[in-house]
Amino acid sequence: MTATGKSRALVFLVLLACLLAAPAAALAQRIAVLPFDIYSERDATLLRNAIYNSMTLELGKVRTVQIVPREEFAALIGGKKADEGLAVSVGRQVKADYVILGSLTQLGTRVSLDAKAINVETSAAITGLFAQGTGIENTGTFAAQLAREILARVSGRQVVARVELSGNRRIENTVIFNTLKSAKGKLFSEEDLSADIRAIYRTGYFSDVKADVKDSPEGKVITFLLDERPFVNDIRIKGNDALKSDDIRGVLSFKVKQVYNPDRIKADTDKIKGLYDDKGYFNAEIDFSTEKVRERDVNVIIDIRENDLLYVKTIEFVGNQAFTDKELKKLMETSEWGLFSWITDSGLLKKEKLRDGVNRVKVFYMNNGYIQAQVGEPEITHDKKWIYVKIAVSEGRQFKVGKVEITGDTISVPRQELLDKLTIHRKDYYDREAIAKDLDYLTRMAQNDGYAYAEITPRTQTLEDEQKVDVTYNIKKGGLVYFNRINITGNTKTRDKVIRRELAFTEGELYSSDKLKSSYARLNRLRYFEEVNFQTAKGPEESLTDITIGVKERPTGMFSVGAGYSGQSGAMLMAQIAQQNLFGRGQSLSLQTSLGTEQSTIILSFTEPYVFDTPLWMKTEIWKATQEFDTYDLDSKGLGLTFGYPLWERVFGSVGYRISVNNVKDVLGTASQTIKDQEGERTQSGILTALSRDSTDDSIFPTTGSRNRLGADFYGGILGGDVSFGKYNGSSSWFFRVPPFGEDLVFSPRARIGYIQALEGKEVPVWERYILGGINSIRGLKDVGPRDPVTRDIIGGTTMLLFNFEFIFPIIKNAGMKGVVFFDTGNAWDYDYDLGDMRKTCGAGIRWYSPIGPLRLEWGYVLDRKEGEPAYRWDFTIGWFM
Repeated sequence: MTATGKSRALVFLVLLACLLAAPAAALAQRIAVLPFDIYSERDATLLRNAIYNSMTLELGKVRTVQIVPREEFAALIGGKKADEGLAVSVGRQVKADYVILGSLTQLGTRVSLDAKAINVETSAAITGLFAQGTGIENTGTFAAQLAREILARVSGRQVVARVELSGNRRIENTVIFNTLKSAKGKLFSEEDLSADIRAIYRTGYFSDVKADVKDSPEGKVITFLLDERPFVNDIRIKGNDALKSDDIRGVLSFKVKQVYNPDRIKADTDKIKGLYDDKGYFNAEIDFSTEKVRERDVNVIIDIRENDLLYVKTIEFVGNQAFTDKELKKLMETSEWGLFSWITDSGLLKKEKLRDGVNRVKVFYMNNGYIQAQVGEPEITHDKKWIYVKIAVSEGRQFKVGKVEITGDTISVPRQELLDKLTIHRKDYYDREAIAKDLDYLTRMAQNDGYAYAEITPRTQTLEDEQKVDVTYNIKKGGLVYFNRINITGNTKTRDKVIRRELAFTEGELYSSDKLKSSYARLNRLRYFEEVNFQTAKGPEESLTDITIGVKERPTGMFSVGAGYSGQSGAMLMAQIAQQNLFGRGQSLSLQTSLGTEQSTIILSFTEPYVFDTPLWMKTEIWKATQEFDTYDLDSKGLGLTFGYPLWERVFGSVGYRISVNNVKDVLGTASQTIKDQEGERTQSGILTALSRDSTDDSIFPTTGSRNRLGADFYGGILGGDVSFGKYNGSSSWFFRVPPFGEDLVFSPRARIGYIQALEGKEVPVWERYILGGINSIRGLKDVGPRDPVTRDIIGGTTMLLFNFEFIFPIIKNAGMKGVVFFDTGNAWDYDYDLGDMRKTCGAGIRWYSPIGPLRLEWGYVLDRKEGEPAYRWDFTIGWFM
């Protein structure tokens, strides 16, 4: 094309654009709104502005109306009173089509707006324009109403006389009207009408929406013609075995007696497919169909073909060099299919667990110095038999720990001591988990000094060339904070003082994080509450904090009747009535009895944990017991009184007195001479002392901490009685959470040692000698210890050594039921310890903190069985766990 041709084309396009724009410009009407006369005691300027703003806003909503800015005619009016002549003059000068003038009149609370619309070209006035109402504060609303009236008269457009609905049988009118722009009294608009049709359709209730518009003397009459979708009469699900029907119904976009929208079937199908994917049924097929019921309703039929359950065949990592696939797979709960998958569900793919596993892998890299590591989203593919998972890894370089510093404010602990205890300080490579532990440690140290709102900010600087990360912890301790009010809620039975006396802090005391933690643990160990929550809130001043302790009480009384079996006691019937929180005072009262084929007991005990509201603990008990041995019987009755007192944090000392009468009777002629020598009734009087420390987090099922005890008992001498000996015992139990399972897997080793010393030349009573075996020592065995070399009667030892190793895990978490697997080893001897002569057993059991108290059922298998011994034993008991 030549230059001349291009110029002609350009001119043509410009002319065409002008021609197309001309009709739109011609249609636009310029309207000027002059200041209204005000007849009111209110501020006239404010009222004029309210009228002008509301009217121009409403008029400007119409595309064919152009508002003349008042700046263009303000000087032309010059403070003159507006009349028709001035309106025409001003209108011609600003090239307006219409000029609006009028007045506001207030009579009491009534407000009236009256106006004229002057046609500038013809000078004709449109009169009878008004709006009125109550309340001068509603002037803006009246002005907008007046503007709509002016538009209808000036533009020749009609208002909407009424809106009608046709075809909706079940959907209420109000539901539809709430979506509409068109309404009675508004100007009719084709744009609003189109928007209304779309809005009604988007509700999903209708398969077709049309609008019929007719003229009437009052204005436009709009009728929306609606074709209602069918309602769901019933939902039938077929072919689902792996999923419950209720679970499937729960993800549907519709329910019975609701509208059925086929447009949403695809989304519903995807939701059901997602449920099956989470169960491992990746090849599941879902079909929807309907059958007509009555005239307008349907039954929805969901036909499912689950096909085979798929397992993970392979989990493959791509891009990993520092760690093998095997090492990374161990971090994930999702695993590959194995021989025991039909029992353990290993190999099943659950997407949420897979995502958690990917996060664990990423954290693992971050904790081993790979600060730039990236782990991609799992790529999941499957065929008709297997699932394949591929995870892309970009490791980056490994960074060591560089300089470690602490900056900012100082606290009572010397800075060098803080540095020495930092976890990151002991790491070769950067470890994000170590950083988190250090933040917790430094925060706790600052809070223990009373700085409750201390902020510890970690700053890291990456040295790319050296492949190191410098770590700086900045301490901003803030101001000192004191405990203000301590509020206790939720305790309907337990008295406030029972809770308060377990607190390690008091009102007015300096804030301490460790004291809060210790108080929380002590309240939980009471076993009075299902839940204990500590909440802190700022007090009336910045330096004060309020503590709210919320508790949810659990039943502390129990009554139980049952039957059981023990390797030591044989078959037995048991009954117990107990109250661990008597009258809400924290006292304990218990009556326990058991009747067995070999042993029977009855024990009445009372415990007062705070004598005279001091930490002095007191327990008194009365008992009577009988026990049958192979060659003799033992009757015992007595009473005891023990006092205990906390010596230090978690350290408890006790001293008590016990007196009993023990009767060795019905001795057979074939019995051991040792037993024959002790036949008859003997009184036993002695002092019992003990020192113990308990740092566990729970009295029934600990997951951390330890229990340690040393005891020394002395009988006879100045205390009187027929026997004289000293008995020395030590025990230590520890509890460790096994990573990565946390509280769900606890390893507990326990050791016990004992020694009995005869005094005043008297023999150690046979009933006090060490005889191991049974649920509380070596499970699976009975009567372990020295025997008479002639009669083979068990006579027990004067020394004892015992080790128990347990793994404890939840079976039914919400019910407080645990499983245990164990290994026991130990023995009893006379005046010596022989580590080469230790009996060994292993086994498993169930422990349940039931409504009737702690229950134990355990099975022990003998690893070093001797001639005549059974291979295993069952034991059952009600009472505290080891």
